[in-house]
Amino acid sequence: MKKVILYNGLSNIMLELAMWMIYLKQMGWSVGEIALLESIFTICQFIFEFPTGIISDRLGHKNTLLLGEILSILYLITFFFPAQHWLLYVGFILFALGLAFISGTDVSLMYETVSEIEKKKFLKYSGYFNMVAIFGMAISNALGGQIAKYSWTALFICCILIRALAFLVALSINPVDFGGDEAENLQSFKQIWHRFEAFIRESRAFRWLLLLMCTSSAAVTISYQYGPLMLTKEGLSVVQAGFVFGIIALVAGIIVAFLYKITKFIRPMFLSFVLQLGCCICFGSFLWHHLSFVLLGLTFINIAFELWNTIFEAEIQRLSYEGIRATAMSVVYFGESLLMTIGSWVISIFSRMYSLTSIIGMLGSILFIIALVGLVGYVRITSNVNE
Repeated sequence: MKKVILYNGLSNIMLELAMWMIYLKQMGWSVGEIALLESIFTICQFIFEFPTGIISDRLGHKNTLLLGEILSILYLITFFFPAQHWLLYVGFILFALGLAFISGTDVSLMYETVSEIEKKKFLKYSGYFNMVAIFGMAISNALGGQIAKYSWTALFICCILIRALAFLVALSINPVDFGGDEAENLQSFKQIWHRFEAFIRESRAFRWLLLLMCTSSAAVTISYQYGPLMLTKEGLSVVQAGFVFGIIALVAGIIVAFLYKITKFIRPMFLSFVLQLGCCICFGSFLWHHLSFVLLGLTFINIAFELWNTIFEAEIQRLSYEGIRATAMSVVYFGESLLMTIGSWVISIFSRMYSLTSIIGMLGSILFIIALVGLVGYVRITSNVNE
């Protein structure tokens, strides 16, 4: 389990993530070309998300993580050839595929490393798992720019070395340590698909969980992507906006580590309801266009997300049938990607008529209202089952 947590931390250190647009601009790329590259990446991520979940359950979760890291390394190598535009396009397609292989697979592997006796404490370990991921992203934001100021070549070499280290840690994970040889439990694609179909058909709880996770996660991700721009439009400088999101990441990472202890005093679903209701109110407050509302709202939304998302991920692992856990997680990410794509279109269409802050506020409020309906439906079904 410790190796899986370490792997997750290393895999989330992506020093280039906030720097690659600046790098390509300096290398002669136009804004239009960079936007096209980003759109290709987003579309490919959406296309790859669900199929890679099925492939992960077929190949084995450890093997899938290794494949994802190899693809990510190949993507990083393409940055050394910025003049070859076609090569960067291929690189970003490979990265979209690599991230799709990793997302969901890492959570599923984490669940499998926890013994049956300790499964009730999975929320505790999941908190640590997400904490190191958040810290990994915080490190990326803090160090990426500093290394890039020194040398772009050094930045991408560091990125490759970190990915290689993540690969070695994943390679050292031994399936025998947590339930036998993974290869012995692999199913055919047809078996996985039929099993997943049966799961979707039979588990009403998962369908409600899918609805609330897709809508709420999409709303938060959109707020995170456009948050710095919203803050600058409301009066903060670029440096101040970056500092705000760095602090948010650190605070979220610390709090999520104590989630298991918090849920000893507050029931997880009640805590989730309160947090999501608070997020809905925060999105609504954006309509006042007051800097303090936007600042506090973004802070609460992004910290609350790490708490209830950890709870819901644990619920999916608990509900899922054996052998389809990565597939179940991938359908959540697939739905989230679809809603984020639609959200981007909405922002693009209405950006000339309304301010960005107003659009994000309305969009987030609507998505969270739907999420709250899904949460109520999920709680009703699971409470009836428990009774």
